[in-house]
Amino acid sequence: MGFSLDEDGKLSDVITGSPAYEAGIGPGMKLLAVNGRKWSPEVVQAALKSAQRSEAAIELLVVNAQFIRTYSVAYHDGEKNPHLERVTEQPDILGEILKPMSH
Repeated sequence: MGFSLDEDGKLSDVITGSPAYEAGIGPGMKLLAVNGRKWSPEVVQAALKSAQRSEAAIELLVVNAQFIRTYSVAYHDGEKNPHLERVTEQPDILGEILKPMSH
């Protein structure tokens, strides 16, 4: 959906242009519930899986300061966990940065 959560449900990052961002969700807000169920990683995963077979938006109950609001996020692409992959044709810059320094 385009956001990262801390262990307590606080949105630590929302990607600009993502479905969550387009719905009005931003960093610093706190997720309370997903599709009417108290939020947990398992509830989020279940909602993502269910949305793949449905045209209904994912409903997120979010608190922002003193305001609680439900946001509808139109997302149906399932769970995605981005990760880095080495491009062999390019120089290994990260490897150079992570090398131990010699004294």
